[in-house]
Amino acid sequence: MHNAFMQLCAAIIEIKQIQLAVVQVEPEHTWPSTGPAALAHAQLFFPALPILLLAPRVGSFSRSYATFDVAPLISQINANEIKWQAYRRPPPPELPF
Repeated sequence: MHNAFMQLCAAIIEIKQIQLAVVQVEPEHTWPSTGPAALAHAQLFFPALPILLLAPRVGSFSRSYATFDVAPLISQINANEIKWQAYRRPPPPELPF
């Protein structure tokens, strides 16, 4: 499996008492046509958290994609201030036999 599928750059943050995973993606992965696949990939790493896909800032603008309303939260998220780290995909569970 390609290394890009084994890890991603992300952070777990808390805003307005909501914990969510913010995953750094290229801007093209925030479009409605590609966002769902990128989100499904991120869910392998963070299955129990809401996920926000966030592209790096270009000028003063950063594109994002999520399946929930980010409008109340997005003004409090600055991509340049997030402490990004590499997350590795957890190993599959061992079979019981």
